Amino acid sequence: MKTIKSLAEYTHSKKEHQISKENYFYTEPMCDINKFINGENSIAGIGLALDFLSSWYHYNYIYSFAFKQNEYLIVEENSFSISTYIAIEANNWYFSLGKNFERYKRSIEFHKAIKHMAQALLLGWDELAVKYGHLLIKMLYGKQYEGWHPAYKHPWFMLEIFCKWQKIELDYSKLNYPKDMGVYIEALKCWDTTDTTLLAKIINDLTDFHIAESDENEYEDRTPDFPSSDYFIFPIEMLLWLNIRQRIGLPDYTPDNELMNMPINNWHTQQTEIPRIEIIERAKQKLLQDCPEISFEL
Repeated sequence: MKTIKSLAEYTHSKKEHQISKENYFYTEPMCDINKFINGENSIAGIGLALDFLSSWYHYNYIYSFAFKQNEYLIVEENSFSISTYIAIEANNWYFSLGKNFERYKRSIEFHKAIKHMAQALLLGWDELAVKYGHLLIKMLYGKQYEGWHPAYKHPWFMLEIFCKWQKIELDYSKLNYPKDMGVYIEALKCWDTTDTTLLAKIINDLTDFHIAESDENEYEDRTPDFPSSDYFIFPIEMLLWLNIRQRIGLPDYTPDNELMNMPINNWHTQQTEIPRIEIIERAKQKLLQDCPEISFEL
């Protein structure tokens, strides 16, 4: 049986391993982007380079926040902002190329991209987050995600919560929506409840599901809902829901389980500035210079 302790220990070990690969996740992608800016590389690998950079900063965020809570606070905040922004820009890059090249349909996977949208809301980037949410829906209907798939339930829960908040009617005929949303059915039905006792019960049920389904192993007969240690101890699906509840003035949640009491799991909106990352700005300028017919969606 999984516990918060076992998930934290696994996450610690995995992130320690990943941040030891700085050359792979940071140095080489930065080199690839600079080569494109200098006219030495094509546009083909820039989205992937941005994706790798975003992962690198996220690994550092999870590792430093969860396991070195006080010593590296400034690093944590910057890493979270930078990771989130680069991920959104990666998908912005992919989508913008896809508008001009018919067969180009690369993207950040939907179950990752919806988390980046949620993170943008936590960081207080309301306008960007909402625009990105609308873009993800367009990509779900389009060639990038092609309706996506029902293997993971939590990204659909996150999308539904966003759409309820924004009063968006989804066209389910264009989506490969799960036939059974399981533990999320009650959460969606009672998403705006004012009953704090019921809210706490639902959060505890979602927490149990999150813990049980946090698993990076592959199985022939099932697919764990949370297949990445990036989010084992950082339940972004619940943080998004609680953040949106707070935004519309619903009663706040009082954490009463070990996962939600972890310092990293703050769903209250932070007021942070969107980072300006020079290498991304230069890469976008280079692309527009080389391909003036391209326009960025975000």
